[in-house]
Amino acid sequence: MPGFPALSWRLRRASANMIDAAIRQQPLRGMTVVAVVSGVWLLLAGLFWSLLVFLSQDQYLPLKPRLLESLLALFFLTMGVLVTISDTVLVWASLYRTRAASFHAALPLRDRDIFWGAALEGGLWASWAVLVLVLPLIGTLMREAAQPWLFAPAVLITLLGLVAIGMSAGALGAQLLAKLIPILRRGVRGIVLIAVLAVGIGVLVTMSSGDRHNEPVTFMTEVIGNLRFAENPFLPSWWTQQAFSGAMASRWSDWALYTGLLLANAGGIAVVAEFVAARRFRRDLDALSGRPDDTTSRAVTQEWRPLAFLPGELGLLVAKDLRLFRRDPAQVLQFTAFFGLLGFYLLMLPRLGKAFAFDEWWRPAVSVLNLTAISMALATFTGRFVYPLLSLEGRRLWVLALAPWPRERVVTAKFLFAGLVGVPVSSALALLSGLMLDLAWPIILYQVGIIACMAMGLAASALGIGARLADYREDDPNKLVAGYGGTINLLASLIFAGLLLVGAAAPVLGRNMREAWILGGAWSLCVTGVWCALFLGLAHRWFGRLEDRPSSGSQS
Repeated sequence: MPGFPALSWRLRRASANMIDAAIRQQPLRGMTVVAVVSGVWLLLAGLFWSLLVFLSQDQYLPLKPRLLESLLALFFLTMGVLVTISDTVLVWASLYRTRAASFHAALPLRDRDIFWGAALEGGLWASWAVLVLVLPLIGTLMREAAQPWLFAPAVLITLLGLVAIGMSAGALGAQLLAKLIPILRRGVRGIVLIAVLAVGIGVLVTMSSGDRHNEPVTFMTEVIGNLRFAENPFLPSWWTQQAFSGAMASRWSDWALYTGLLLANAGGIAVVAEFVAARRFRRDLDALSGRPDDTTSRAVTQEWRPLAFLPGELGLLVAKDLRLFRRDPAQVLQFTAFFGLLGFYLLMLPRLGKAFAFDEWWRPAVSVLNLTAISMALATFTGRFVYPLLSLEGRRLWVLALAPWPRERVVTAKFLFAGLVGVPVSSALALLSGLMLDLAWPIILYQVGIIACMAMGLAASALGIGARLADYREDDPNKLVAGYGGTINLLASLIFAGLLLVGAAAPVLGRNMREAWILGGAWSLCVTGVWCALFLGLAHRWFGRLEDRPSSGSQS
């Protein structure tokens, strides 16, 4: 069998085995995944439906078509960026990082075949979440379409075009990332600097796009005008929005034009990515597989020191996790990208300017929505980086068994590591949200405390479920996150985030009564304490019993 057909056969076979396992071998797990996805669909459909009903009020009805177009462009811009970033990391890992990459490079396969196999696999893993998010939106927009049953299949083709552009750009970005990593191999500051610089350029471009000195101050100019950066005619998000608008109004010529534009550009970028891979793949793989030539660099001779503010072995274990985290360019890139995008959004809040003057209720409502966005970013962080931690120790369990400390101490170290990374970043974002919205300092500090509780609770549940459903044979964190345990962790994260957001919204959206503040704070602290105690106890109990179940990997 030729190269690419063999690789695509492997993907089809693996997918068939996964579906067979979910339906016949482990139906409970399959039903759990279906229940989680259905719940997310219902929640998103309810959110989109509520937004359309809200915009249908008399005071917003004249603005509804234009505002809906701007919101769709912003939504598709966010989706496209997330697909591109995720696909970049996944394709890079599939081409250069995993054991399968070295195995494929040793086979008599063309570089183009290896590239297309990795691009297809990475694109499928990166794009499935977009379908989860966008399908409820399509179902909700059908009520606004002139021909609902033609609208749905038409915009699905448009959506595939947007995803294809993200996959193509991600495959090309993986080649560029492979070229940069040898230069920044032990320079995490360089990776962060590049990401921050990209966000800064985006901020400057966005700010410059909103120069409207000659326009009167109205709700239209203050809200819709400030979203114009997402409607740049050179952005795929605008093409997608135009195709959706054309399908809703049955302007099929517009739909065909912009959908074709998406597909044509996706094909062009994919051809460029294949051209680069055919000439750079082997050299970049050799550069990433070998050691740096400069063996006298400070990174090699640097003394291993535990964290000074933690006692004994805890300082050593947390320092180890922090070092491994910052030395992994893929993890640093994903972490910086997701939280950087959220920070970019928060910096955009002042552009709403006098829009809050039209209805002051928007200010506390937006602050709670910001907390929801930060909590979802935290759930992504704990699901992607914290949940796989205990499973990834599988190859080093013999070292932990010989270490002069209880194995439960490893769980405590992972919890502290998650707190040291997640709490400062999320608290800074909550503080930035409050400052951008000009909230009172008591409200800002209250929301910062809520987010700190959120970070610790999400880390505890990720470790507890990660220990109970550990797979010590798998060394790919992406597959661990996408598996059954990752789905259960996502469900638990949504439940916990919902519980704490109730405590966050009660005093902010109410009349700021003293009782509401006390009850909200007490509720948040009690829920966090009980949640952390339950899941950390679960993690200690199951990770500590590894010597009693040597085949735990196969059982899970």
